[in-house]
Amino acid sequence: MRNVRSWLPALLSAVAALVVWLQIAGANGPLEWRWEYHPLGLDPWCTAAAIALAGVVAWGASRANGIGVAIAIAGGALLSLALLAAQQGGLRRVSASLISPQVFGYLFDAGVAPPNGELLADYPAASPRLSMHARTHPPGPLLAIRGLDAMISALPLPETQDGGQVAAARAAWDTEFRRARDHGRAVPRSAPSPWTVVTLAWLLPALSALVAWPLYGLARELGLEAESAAFAAALWLLVPARTLFTPSLDQAVPLLLVLACWWALRGPVRVGFAGALLWLCIFLSYGFLPWVPLVVALVFWNPQRESTRWKRIAALATGFLLPALGLWLATGYDALASLRAALEEHRLMAVATRSYARWLFWNPYDFALLLGPGVLLAALFVARPAPLTAKLRVLTVALAALFLLLWLGGSVRGEVGRIWLFFMPFACLLGAATLGGVARRALLAAQLVLLLALAASMIFVS
Repeated sequence: MRNVRSWLPALLSAVAALVVWLQIAGANGPLEWRWEYHPLGLDPWCTAAAIALAGVVAWGASRANGIGVAIAIAGGALLSLALLAAQQGGLRRVSASLISPQVFGYLFDAGVAPPNGELLADYPAASPRLSMHARTHPPGPLLAIRGLDAMISALPLPETQDGGQVAAARAAWDTEFRRARDHGRAVPRSAPSPWTVVTLAWLLPALSALVAWPLYGLARELGLEAESAAFAAALWLLVPARTLFTPSLDQAVPLLLVLACWWALRGPVRVGFAGALLWLCIFLSYGFLPWVPLVVALVFWNPQRESTRWKRIAALATGFLLPALGLWLATGYDALASLRAALEEHRLMAVATRSYARWLFWNPYDFALLLGPGVLLAALFVARPAPLTAKLRVLTVALAALFLLLWLGGSVRGEVGRIWLFFMPFACLLGAATLGGVARRALLAAQLVLLLALAASMIFVS
């Protein structure tokens, strides 16, 4: 019976791929919010490259060591780029989406927003002129974009005039400037470099793939064997949401969160850095606020380090509070006022206009579809081959409590395949603790088929 159950995750992801490929009505969500179908199609050569790179991911993970995971990460990053190139519009679509205020927003807003000092001194007052993304997030993404652009602009890069991503980015900027003027919207004082756009188009999928490294380290710290830890990394690299929501801040920020959880299980110095990373997560997205108690739980209920429990809690608090205090002293940034304004914007935009009861069903459906329902099933229901370690039990209980809180709280209604993407590395970790042998390879294959089916049939970023 255990052998039969171990094959169910692969079967479930394969069935989901078939449903998506057939474009069954309603499988893409309710009328209130849904991912629209488009005519089936992917570029055959880029698709073939993506399939070959999925083989590289599986082969690297099978080595079950640091070098193998690094190979898998490289393969996963290139897999994302190949699949993005296979979709209609290719990588030029990614560049145009990065510049669009309606899609990514932060690049455009970086030119519209006031200087950093004024921006931080009163962010609620500065944000109404910005896109919906900036209004519902802290100022961290805008500062990060400006910092990246400053570094790239200082490099002696050629002003390419012919075809390619740089020229496409420059043309996209001209289009967005014209649209803003025609609609009476604020126009950036100066546009970030086209090279910044191209860099982000490559950097976001790369950072998303890099999550596999701290995920591997976290799995080992939680007591998983090297083979299971490497399998968790491979599962993450084939999660559809990780690739299909390019360009998105949500796909990259989990790198900081998973690294913070890994370091939270180490000694006091690493725990202090974990606190700083957790603060940085929240400065980039308020979606990470509920993760503070989870990280605290990892620090407090670590059975192998009970003798230094309070020292480590103090280190976590110090690491978290020092950057927050430093930013407040340097700029007067009012984090609470910014949070209140963002929550109100989010409520008006995506909560008050949507039904609570409807999304009690559709939120977990959307999450499972973009994670891979087989991965979720493996994480939740498949009989585990061995008892959970004490640290893994703490993480499992904390994750379950956090997910239930967000699900039943109704603070997010729709789009959770992207917004709750930060849960997905941990689902891969729990799923990897349940499967072994051929069932693992079958689930990886089914995840690849689901990824290709979603890419070929639905529009996620337009």
